[in-house]
Amino acid sequence: MKLRATSSAPVRCQHRDGTSSVALATQRPLWLVGADICVFARLDLARIPERHRARAVAERARQLSPFPDQGWHAADRDGSIALWCWDAAGVRAAMAADPESERAWEIVPEQVFFSPVRDACLRERGATMVLERWCDDELVFSTVLPAAGQHRALCLRSAGLDADADLPVVAAEPGPRWDRRAFDWRRMLREPFAAGVALLALASLWLLWSLGVLGGTHLANHRLANRIATQQQNLAPLLEQREQALAIAARNAALAASFEQVSAIEAAAEFEYLVGARYQRMLDWEFSPRALRVTLQDATPDNRAYVEALERSPWFDRVGVSPAPNPDQITLQISLAPRATDAPLYVREALAGGRS
Repeated sequence: MKLRATSSAPVRCQHRDGTSSVALATQRPLWLVGADICVFARLDLARIPERHRARAVAERARQLSPFPDQGWHAADRDGSIALWCWDAAGVRAAMAADPESERAWEIVPEQVFFSPVRDACLRERGATMVLERWCDDELVFSTVLPAAGQHRALCLRSAGLDADADLPVVAAEPGPRWDRRAFDWRRMLREPFAAGVALLALASLWLLWSLGVLGGTHLANHRLANRIATQQQNLAPLLEQREQALAIAARNAALAASFEQVSAIEAAAEFEYLVGARYQRMLDWEFSPRALRVTLQDATPDNRAYVEALERSPWFDRVGVSPAPNPDQITLQISLAPRATDAPLYVREALAGGRS
């Protein structure tokens, strides 16, 4: 059931095929990022203290996101983190094109408004199907599911499902938001030092404010005026060179884009698409921005077949075979090329109807 809006705050939802308005009760403008343009990951950070968890989540988001300019949102349930990453530049461009672009939007993934299901389902977003898997009312897996082909089977297996699983289609309608948790005073009791520091800081601020009101107001204003004048004097050269700094930043951004490397997630998908059906088990996986080293278990390894299959990809520059400790194993050394202009094979052939 759709929720009827009870306030004038607008809600927009951005997808691959454009942006649309959503009828949702809210007190502030919301910009929902569709599941079809998000990269989802599940993190287990229960062993990290809560006061350090936000920094750990930000670091993992930077590592997992394939976007050069990333935005992200995390839902924390006692260290079990649901993480969404998206292209922040694309979202900003869509906001700028909106008739109410001057709004201060709160950006969240649309899936935080989807009602949990028992196990797995498909959400229909126009011509796109989003595969979701839930466990104990927590979203544990989400990805765009291709209509057919080997990549569809790979997505289903990655979610822990059978390749021919028949999943129910659930309406993509907004419901109550589930990523926010109620404030719990017991969380402060688990961090007594942090609570003590917070109380001490509040007491210090109150004391400083009282002293300023009683006897130091004039002196504080004088010092503030001197500090403002000093800051203006220090910033004057930077303001004069603003245009030059902007031009240098643009050149640096273009140079960084030209050296962008293939990510670990993309390399894994391309590798699995090309040779996933050949081996029985993956024994070792080492990834760096320039090279990839994989050890596989194969009862009858065919070195030439592996090399020819992997060298089809525009992302794998050179493929070599190293000696393996056992006859039923094969070790592949793969040099990664800079990002090619062509799409990867697992995307290109899937769009063309699958590999023949």
